[in-house]
Amino acid sequence: MVGRIRWGLLIVFIFGIDMVANADVLVDRRRDQYPPSFGYFVYPIYVQIPGLGAAKGAGGTFVNVADTDTDLTAFSIDGDFHAAGLTALNMHLLPRRLIFDAALYEYRVAFRSFERGIDSSKDKFIYPEAEGHGGTGQLTLTFFDKRLDFYSRFGQQTSQINRVFSSTGENEFQTLDNRKATSQLLTLGVNVDLTDDRQDPRTGIRFEANRKERLDNVDPIYSSFVVYDVNLTAYIPIGSKDTWVWNAYRSSTRLKHQGSTDYGELQSRFGFSCGSYADPAVQAECDDAESQYINRIIDNNRYGTATPLGGTQRLRSYLGGRFYGGETLFIGTEYRWNLTEEYTPIDWFFLRGHRTNMQISFFAEAGSVSETSSGLTDKFKYSYGMGFRMLFEGTTLRADIAHGGEGTEMILFIDYPFSLYSVDSPE
Repeated sequence: MVGRIRWGLLIVFIFGIDMVANADVLVDRRRDQYPPSFGYFVYPIYVQIPGLGAAKGAGGTFVNVADTDTDLTAFSIDGDFHAAGLTALNMHLLPRRLIFDAALYEYRVAFRSFERGIDSSKDKFIYPEAEGHGGTGQLTLTFFDKRLDFYSRFGQQTSQINRVFSSTGENEFQTLDNRKATSQLLTLGVNVDLTDDRQDPRTGIRFEANRKERLDNVDPIYSSFVVYDVNLTAYIPIGSKDTWVWNAYRSSTRLKHQGSTDYGELQSRFGFSCGSYADPAVQAECDDAESQYINRIIDNNRYGTATPLGGTQRLRSYLGGRFYGGETLFIGTEYRWNLTEEYTPIDWFFLRGHRTNMQISFFAEAGSVSETSSGLTDKFKYSYGMGFRMLFEGTTLRADIAHGGEGTEMILFIDYPFSLYSVDSPE
């Protein structure tokens, strides 16, 4: 199956190259793909996580710094937990040909970890508290006014799991193995962009594919596997200004080395020492959290883990990383109603630059995960909603309200959805 996928990617890739080489099928870019105007915006940040408390801080983004194409972003939040980051994007090593992006980050935060599968319960989760730091660098070789990109991304982070909270946040359990571990991830990808604009496409198609693999397979207790992501987006013009967007996405894994699936072995390595708790109720809750934690490692070792659904890009009514397994499938559509297209200067205290567009969107999404490809179409989760966007100096500021089977989520984010690579998932 994986072999057929790779051959399919190769055929589509060759087709994309042929289209780029044939000027008759190219869609003209409707504006400069390297806008030079300087701008900035700053914003407050407030986050609350049950069991750990709250953190607040601020962030800022500066676009086209010093009359270049380079964008800088920095943020920091602190309180009961901590996170900070710095990114520098679009640094041209060779003008309009070879581009370097870099990011540094650190964190101490608990994330909500659900069980695997599309049928996992929204009430069945734990809060592992992770602490670490790392960085990512990407080199992009670009051609034909950003119509064809080849990129290589390398990321490294050092992290550890300090403790695990129950779903109520009332109890915490120490892990037996909280040693620091360093992981490295290499991503190789291609982007064929046959649209009229890289930031705000109105017509054309965009094909993206990449291959992700960890390079630090030094602990045989874990499996090593490769993740293949394929993303195809079509932009259909409606009237003179509006756009109907369709997105199809697939993520799959290929196991290279089988790690341990023995519960007892993993319990002795990663267990929570639940027998040390005198209160039977606390011990039972500890046993349940330990079981979920270890079974997640077993399933990851048995099947690998593809790119999950939920969060800012796909199935937006669900929390980030909500659904995951060995395979992922997604289909989404979005109608983008463009309200204005003036090149309007803005000079507010927290926002300065030029606005180029304001937009309202309506979207619907369907996605599924499974341990094997044969189960991907058995059951889907759905999401729908609307959003507001403002295009500002090469950056898209987005506010979405999405509703689905587990309630409603509000998303404030940078960039459009349906992306293959997002700043909130820097792998």
